[in-house]
Amino acid sequence: MHVGFTLILLLVGSVLLAGCESPGRATDAALLLGDVRAGAEDSRLKRRTETPERQTVRYEYGDEERVADLYRSGDSARGRLILVHGFTEQGRRDPRLVEFAHSMARIGFEVIAPEVPGLTDLSISQDESRVIADTVRHASDDGAPVALAAISFAVGPAMLAAMEEDTAEAVDIILAVGPYYDLVDVIRYASTGDDPGLAEDEDAMQPRPEGRWIILLAQRHRLDDANDRSLLREIGERRLENPRAEIEDLADQLGADGRALLELVRNEDPEAVDELIAALPSAIRDDLSALNLAERDLSPLRARMILIHGPEDRVIPISHSERLRQALPEGQARLYRAGGLDHVDVSTGFFDGIQLWRATRHLLRLADERGRE
Repeated sequence: MHVGFTLILLLVGSVLLAGCESPGRATDAALLLGDVRAGAEDSRLKRRTETPERQTVRYEYGDEERVADLYRSGDSARGRLILVHGFTEQGRRDPRLVEFAHSMARIGFEVIAPEVPGLTDLSISQDESRVIADTVRHASDDGAPVALAAISFAVGPAMLAAMEEDTAEAVDIILAVGPYYDLVDVIRYASTGDDPGLAEDEDAMQPRPEGRWIILLAQRHRLDDANDRSLLREIGERRLENPRAEIEDLADQLGADGRALLELVRNEDPEAVDELIAALPSAIRDDLSALNLAERDLSPLRARMILIHGPEDRVIPISHSERLRQALPEGQARLYRAGGLDHVDVSTGFFDGIQLWRATRHLLRLADERGRE
C-alpha cells in the first residue's frame, strides 16, 4: 500500500496539532501509523530501525502452559505491550498481527503476543480472560507495568484480565479498537438492527449480514450435544458463504438447545431478544453474563483506556465505546472517533489518519510518562 502522501500530511498535522507535545513523539506517532498501514511494504520507520527479533516463550500458571511470541527491536524504552489477537484461525501468527507487532517493536515496545485458543476457533469464553491474565502475570513478574492492546470481542476478556486482584496494578494502559460494552445489545444489533445505545433521534445503520452467523459459530461450542454443534457449524458456514443458502434441512435435525440458539440469531424482533436469551442453555447464558461488561463492576480497573472506534461500524456500533467511556470514571478513558474505520480495518483518508494519529500519539505519551515515574 502506498502511504507516502498520507504520511507527509500526517507529519504536517503533527506540527500543527501537537502544540506543546514532544515533536519527537508526534513524529513517532506518524511514523508508527505509516508503518502499520504499510504492512509488509516499505516505510520510513522500517528504514530507520532494525527488523525486530521474534522468539517463542512458554510460561506456566497452575496446571496450564501458555505460549506467546516475544518481539524486540533495539531498546524497548516504552515498556511491554501485550498484543491480543482477534478472531483468526492463525492466532498469534496471523500476518496482520505479526506486522502490527513488528511496528510496535520498532517504535520502542517489547511486544508479547499470546496464543488465545478461544479466539482461534470462535469459542470465546471466560477461559480467554484467564489466558490474558496469566500473560500479564508473566510480563509483569519483575514489577514492570504493562500495556494491553485488543480488538473487537477480545477487548472484554482483556479488560476482565486487567481487573483481577493481582493484575490490576500491573496493567496501566489498554488500547481497545472497536470494543463492545453490552453483549446482549451486540446480539440485538447483529440480529435485528436495533441499537439501544443511540439517541431517540438517531437511526441505526444496517448491520453486516454475517454478524448473526458469527455469533452462532461463537456460541455453539457451549452446547453439550455434539450433533447440534456440528449442525450449527454447517449452518453458520453455509450462511457466511451465501446469505440466502438453504438451511432448513439442517435446522430440522437440531435438538432443543441447538434450536434455541438458532432461533436467537434468526430473530428480527428487538423486543424478543431477552426472552430468547433466557431460553438458551445455562452454559451459554453464564458465559454471556461473565463476559458482559455492562453487568460487571468496572471499578477494579486501574488502567487508562484509549478507545478507537469507527462511527460507521456495522459489527459493534460506536455507541458501545461511548457507553464504556461513560461507565468509567471521568478521564479514565478517551474515545477517538476514526471515521472510515470499518470495524478494525484502517482506512487511508486524511481525516481518518489524523484521528488515528491522535490516538497513537496519546498511547506513546502515556507509555513515555510511565517510563519517567
